[in-house]
Parts: sequence; structure tokens; C-alpha cells
Amino acid sequence: MGALKKTLSLIMCVVLLMSICCIGNFAYAEETRNGVVIISSGSLNVRSSASASATKLGTLSNGDKVVIYGDDVTDSSGGTWYKIKYSTGYGYVSADYIQIIYEYIPNADFEANLTVQKFPESYKVLLRQLHAAHPEWVFVADHLSMTFNEALAEESKVGKNLVSGSAVDSQKSMEFGAYDWANGNYEVFDSGGWVTAHKDTVAYYMEPRNFLNESSIFLFLDQSYNSEHQTKEGLNKMLEGTFMDSDKGFPEKGYDTYADVLFEAAKQSKVNPYVLAAMILVEQGTNGTGGSISGNISGYEGYYNYFNICAYATGGYSAVQYGLRYAKGLIGKAGYDRPWNTRAKSIIGGAKYYGNNYVARGQDTLYYKKYNVIVRDYYINQYMTNVAGAVQEASKLRNAYSGVGVDAMPLVFSIPVYKNMPEENTTALSTSKGANNYYLETLSVKGHTISPTFDRYTNDYTLMVGENVAEIDISATVPSGATLSGAGKVSLKNGQNTITLTVTAASGKKATYTLTVHKEGEGSSQQPLAPEIKGEYNNGTNITGVAVGTDVATFIQKLKVQNGSAEVLNSAGKLKTTGTIATGDKIQIKDTSQKITMTKNIVIYGDVNGDGNITGVDLIRIQKELIKLIELNAASAAAADVNRDGKITGVDLIRVQKHLIKILTIEQ
Repeated sequence: MGALKKTLSLIMCVVLLMSICCIGNFAYAEETRNGVVIISSGSLNVRSSASASATKLGTLSNGDKVVIYGDDVTDSSGGTWYKIKYSTGYGYVSADYIQIIYEYIPNADFEANLTVQKFPESYKVLLRQLHAAHPEWVFVADHLSMTFNEALAEESKVGKNLVSGSAVDSQKSMEFGAYDWANGNYEVFDSGGWVTAHKDTVAYYMEPRNFLNESSIFLFLDQSYNSEHQTKEGLNKMLEGTFMDSDKGFPEKGYDTYADVLFEAAKQSKVNPYVLAAMILVEQGTNGTGGSISGNISGYEGYYNYFNICAYATGGYSAVQYGLRYAKGLIGKAGYDRPWNTRAKSIIGGAKYYGNNYVARGQDTLYYKKYNVIVRDYYINQYMTNVAGAVQEASKLRNAYSGVGVDAMPLVFSIPVYKNMPEENTTALSTSKGANNYYLETLSVKGHTISPTFDRYTNDYTLMVGENVAEIDISATVPSGATLSGAGKVSLKNGQNTITLTVTAASGKKATYTLTVHKEGEGSSQQPLAPEIKGEYNNGTNITGVAVGTDVATFIQKLKVQNGSAEVLNSAGKLKTTGTIATGDKIQIKDTSQKITMTKNIVIYGDVNGDGNITGVDLIRIQKELIKLIELNAASAAAADVNRDGKITGVDLIRVQKHLIKILTIEQ
């Protein structure tokens, strides 16, 4: 009886029609499903066949309804396509942008579970659709300790998340350090032309609600190995048409196919083999053309790094070279079957590395391995810099489960819910080709001097004028393609006047500059406005968040002092105008009358001896502090507390050790 009720429920939830359809001259009868287009902006192309290079037949917009015919179609790169009927005809579209529509029949137990877990209503709407299609799936709410905007601020730092140089300009950042204004180029942060992603691009890929749909939900799938749910059949289906296709065999003795190696890797690492396969396909391409697995890189012949572990450009090495240095055992702590001088050792050893350093420690979904918002210390130990990498892997992972009984599997999805989650999802992935150059090129006030000196990255300025000044004339210029509002002649009242200038970039994104004019006279204060630090650094007991190697000029630039100015003093209290910032340096803030209003220590975590670098000397200083041979001053003690728990312990010592051997990076 229970089986009959389940069958009837599925029939009620999914309306399947028998239909006669015709594409070209080919008529056939088959099942149909209803779907809706889910794109953030722009349009979705309809193709004549299941290929991005096939003839374009038409376009669809977000929210358009379609009818899906027959089985899914897999293209040569492993992507899934649907045969569809839309308003003007028939064709093929990428399944990544189609959400199948199921009728949700209210379920008291499911609703109660959503409520108990405190899923926001905006999540519930999307999860109901998934439950209608897959009633066996389990959704778990991971309530995080930070707000979405707090996490976004960390993940949007320059160089943290990257997009391909071939991406449209509106997805790229032009923040300080991300763009070379002298040469007109985006700064490259990894081999192959990868540049910093714009904050809005990062926000789109971080927003969980963008991926609570049929094609992307696997971003949140638990990654543990489960022999009942993960089969050779499913893995071979996933690998069809790729360089790991079972028809091509495994190019070494000991294993017949890549699937054999991946299942052995799964058993030893306790990681889902589908996840391992998806990672390799994203890292090395569906054709396996990544240099890390060619085996013929000069100086590293016969070495392989299938998962691109430690593969980033640094110290004059390309990303591939540095990753192969790890594979060869030249960097990092020994282990994980290195040296990886066979393909099998690279796959199995790399899987064990991933299982130990990510899945076992709680970063057990594709989302959490990309954005560490779940395990302290947050925002470090993140597997990749490609901002879209985890979503790309999720698509491949979804394909692996297609057609192998996924509906009957009680799969567990851990879904992040940020603190004070906004009710509305306002993120979108821009498709505009225009650049995000919403920076003023010049700003001045005729006959007056603004403070601080103009810089395109400083958005707040002040001006003091006498009581006889009735108006000011603001001049400003913007880059080609951008527009400006708020400049020109502005009348003043006594006291404080706040004037806003808005720059709209060619991409459509906006930025505002604020000029606060204090006019003397009745009702005004004769006292200078209090200086404020508005920049990206952490302004607490100490100034922190300063990257190792930051020079004095850059530090002051990024500090962004409003209503005053800043200068750096060294640990001896002498003015410091050149060189790099170090622990023990002090920042001194003055108001517009040059009165000192604030002095704070600057702390660089890990730089205990105050030379601006993190070296073995710092390690020794922490050791001596732990055994009470020395007593660190306040700034050095703060720098030694690398994990920010308020005390200096062996944990801090280990983190510095790992930083020195490049297993992790101490985040500032």
C-alpha cells in the first residue's frame, strides 16, 4: 500500500504528457516536462542541436516557459541539453538554465522540518520545488556566524576570487590593486590571464539562493563516499566523451579505466568519486589538455598533478610549474603518496589530500571548499580562486547522478544560511561588455582646496569655507563611456553641506563621491570635523588587515582618512615615509587643523619581530614566548596571536610553520 501511495504521489507531483512533436522532418511521440528559463540577465540561445556551436534558432528570456521533450542529451564536453518547444518553434537549450516545473503538494512533515531548521521563506519557496521533484532528498540548514555582506567583503578582496581574462569587463574589478591604470590593463593574478572578479560577480556566486534549482543544487551535496549511491555506471556516464572515457582506458598498468582509479581514490580518501571526477574535469578540461597532467613540462617530466594542488603562480614559477613542484615533493610537508610520478599516484594521493584537508575538516560541499564560511579560520583554506569553479563542478556532478536512480536516493544537501539573511535576493551576473570604471578622473572646487588630496579611490572629501561663500563650483571629469551627476555650481547654507556626485560606468554600475562642505556662520561649528578611517583595514584596538609587503604610500592610500590626514611612524616614533609597513609601526591621524586625534599600532599577523615579513625568526620569537624566555610587547603579542583567539598558543606556532612551508597562508 505504501509503494502504491508513493507512486500516486509522484504522478500527482509531476504532470507528464504524451505528445507528438516534430523537429525538422522527424516526428515522434514521447514524454514531456514543463520548464522555466532561469537566467540572471540577458538571453538564452536556442540551438539547432545540443552544442553551443550549433546554429542559433532564437532566444529565450528569464521566466519564459518551455516544454521539454524526451531524454536529456549530453554534449561532447559533458554538458546537459534539453530538446524543447518554445513560443516560436523547437530546438535545444542548455539544461543549466532551465528549471523543471513540478507541482508541489503541501506536505506537513516537510513544512515542519523547514520551519524547525529556520529556513528563510525565500529558501522555502525554492526547496518546495525541489522536494516535489525529489521527495527523498534531505535539506539541512547551516546557520552561519557571519552576515552575507561580511563574508562578501572578505571574499571580494583583490586577488581572492578571479575570473578569466576573456570574461566580459563588467564581471571584472577595477579596485585598487586590480587594475594597472598606467598601462590600461587588468592585473593578472594567476597563469592564463585570470584577474580579480568584481564584487557583484562574487556576490552572485556566493548567494545560495541562486543555486537552489535542479541544475545547481549539487553545489551543496555532502561529499562523503557512499558505495550505495555512487556506482561505476554513474561514473562512466559522467566521463563519457571526456579524456577519462572508459573506452579510452587508463594510460598506465594496474588499472583498466579512469573509473577504476577514481573508485580506488574514493575508498582511500572517503570522498565521493563523482566529486573527484568533476574536480579533475574542471581543473584539466574535458579533453585533458591541462599542463599539470601532460607529463612533459620541462624540469618536471613524468610528474602529474590532476587536482592542481598548490598550482598558483608565485616566486617566478607559473601555476603549472609550482603545482608540479608540489607533485615532485619539493614543497610542502611529505605525504599523500608523493612524489606523484605516476598518474594513479597523483589521482589517489590528490584525493587523500582533498579528503583530509577539506571534506574531513567540515568543508564537505563544493560550496564550502570554494568559500570557507563554515570552519574557523574563515576565508582561508579555499580550494580554488576561479569564482565560478564550484558551480561548474556542481553541473558536472549533477550530470553524474542523472539516470542512475537519483530520485530514490536520500541525498543530503547542506545549505548555508547567513546571519540576518536579506529577504530578497538582489544579486545578478552581469553580461554587459562595458567596464566597471565608475571612478572620477579629476575632482576640484574652484578657488578652494579639498581634503584629502584627490585620488580616484578616495570617495569622501571635506572643505571648510568662510561665511561669505554663498556657493561653490565643483569640477569633475569621468572616463569615456561614463556619466556624472552632481557637479557644477552648488549653493551653500550655514553649517554642514553634503554634496553627492554619482558616476555611472559603461557597465551600468554606479559609485558615489561625497564632498562635505562646512560653512562658517550662524548655526555652524567652528571646530574641525572629527577625522574618520573609511578604508578597508580593520580599525580596532590595532590597525590590522594589512597585506605583507604593503608600502607606506599604498597603506595611507587604502586607509582612506576622511576629515583629516594620516602619517606613519616607525616603532621608535620617527616619521616613516618609505619602505614597507611592519608590526610596531604606528598610524597617526590628524584633523584639518593638524591636531593629532588618534595614534594606533599597526599589526601584521605572523610578523612578530617587526621587520614586515613572516620568517623563521618570527617562529623562534613565538617559541620563546611560549616557554617564557621573552615577553613580547603589545604589538608583537598581537601579531603572534595568528588565529585571533586572544592568546598565544601552540596553534599559532603551527600556523606560522604551515605558512612558511606554504601549506596555508596567514590571512591578514
